[in-house]
Amino acid sequence: MDLSDLKPKSETIEVILKHPNTGEVITNPDGSEMSITVYLPHTKEYKKARHKKTDLLIKKGKQSLSSEEIEDLTLQLLAETTKEWDITYNGEKPKLTIGKAKEVFDEVFWIRAQVEEATGEALDFTTA
Repeated sequence: MDLSDLKPKSETIEVILKHPNTGEVITNPDGSEMSITVYLPHTKEYKKARHKKTDLLIKKGKQSLSSEEIEDLTLQLLAETTKEWDITYNGEKPKLTIGKAKEVFDEVFWIRAQVEEATGEALDFTTA
């Protein structure tokens, strides 16, 4: 055994969106599967976004956070660590920006749970 065999093999994970009630894959009007690709927590992109948030809290001298602040930071982190997406929202295929990602992840809140679940499964690579 070599420890390098236990390193994650991918920096991102693609999440195919599923209907929150039926579990069916959600498709765009063109028939393609709706998907969101995010950076995994061990990557430099994810760590950079996480450090940015932590540094901001340190700078503000925050010793405790409200539940609203925690939710906002979590939403911001997800938006900043989203690499790409192929979705239809409000009748269009929106360009990925941090602001638009925050809006979509806030309004279509169940997406966050699917991304978190897929991320957890991707990080559980040692049981494969």
